[in-house]
Amino acid sequence: MPDQSSLFVPFKTRRAFEEIADQIRNHIYSGVLKPGDRLLPERELANQFKIGRMVVRDALRTLEHSGLIRIRHGSAGGAFVNSADPQVITRSISDMIKIGSVTLRELTEARLEIEMIILNFVITRINADDLDLLKKNIEESEEQILKGARPLDSNLNFHLLLAKLSKNTLFEMIIGSITDVTKTFLQSVKPEEEYINKVLDYHRKIYKAIKEKNLKAAKEKMREHVLGDTRLLLHIPESGAMNVE
Repeated sequence: MPDQSSLFVPFKTRRAFEEIADQIRNHIYSGVLKPGDRLLPERELANQFKIGRMVVRDALRTLEHSGLIRIRHGSAGGAFVNSADPQVITRSISDMIKIGSVTLRELTEARLEIEMIILNFVITRINADDLDLLKKNIEESEEQILKGARPLDSNLNFHLLLAKLSKNTLFEMIIGSITDVTKTFLQSVKPEEEYINKVLDYHRKIYKAIKEKNLKAAKEKMREHVLGDTRLLLHIPESGAMNVE
């Protein structure tokens, strides 16, 4: 753990809690403060920054909300630097998408292109155990359909699983955010049984293409699948024109 006695400096600009949060954040990013390190007590931080303890507390609360630190209470409490949590980034991106009032066209474009990129990596990196995970996901959806349920979560998990099998954490975070927003859209409609079965069929065909290392076929079925979701949301029949590509 670094000597924090001269780590932070007073300031005269911006809102005080933002400056404090930024200084601590930058020391975390640079590796000066590492996961598990305990920050100085509020009183000592306030003395270093030459600011009131309430301002320091607001700064720490901001960092806690962003997932960079965790605050424990009690005799062994304090503010501790967190290990990296991809879920925090995923939630942040998802919130930004929702607050920004993303259009369905924008969502479709982003989802389609990222799914295509992910398939490039999945084809080359997937192994037998990974294929089993995809197969089990499809079987789970099949079971739910047989029970008369709509396997929305299971269907979306298929795409999250593909991102995971790309062996790239950033792809996981990005597709996690997009999938979260996609779910919001899809929950607003009640598809017919024919469409529910069609989604499952797309997943089967994508799985088969991946297993056979057929990237072209996997991409073709993924494109049809994503655009099919958009048709459903826009209430456009299969023969109707759709300007989202």
